[in-house]
Amino acid sequence: MSVLIKDVDKELYARFKAAAAMRGIRLNEALCKAMEYWLKMEETKSQDDYDRIINNATYRRLFPELIKEHEDEWIVISKGKVIGLFKTRIEAIKAIKANNLIHTCNLVTPITRKKRKVTLGFGRKLK
Repeated sequence: MSVLIKDVDKELYARFKAAAAMRGIRLNEALCKAMEYWLKMEETKSQDDYDRIINNATYRRLFPELIKEHEDEWIVISKGKVIGLFKTRIEAIKAIKANNLIHTCNLVTPITRKKRKVTLGFGRKLK
């Protein structure tokens, strides 16, 4: 199928074409691979967003019960299911490894009423 794409950045196109030539593949093959890769990344991102929402909703739903008996413990939730309750953060992380959940979106958090400061890279803190 022939496709005309308008308004492509000239420098980006030149770099892309050169990278394809260096790998010995035709431009259309490189473009198809790039489109497949982009779609896969978007699907993964959408799944991670969905998992994050489900995990947080599960935690909020269970919080009133958890705070009564498990305050200051750690909880691990993956795909909306409680993986376990742990005395320390290290134990929680080990459970993620033991359950082969390294490459999934997990919620690992202490069960507490205290507000926490969260650091998100570059030393920035949110309250």
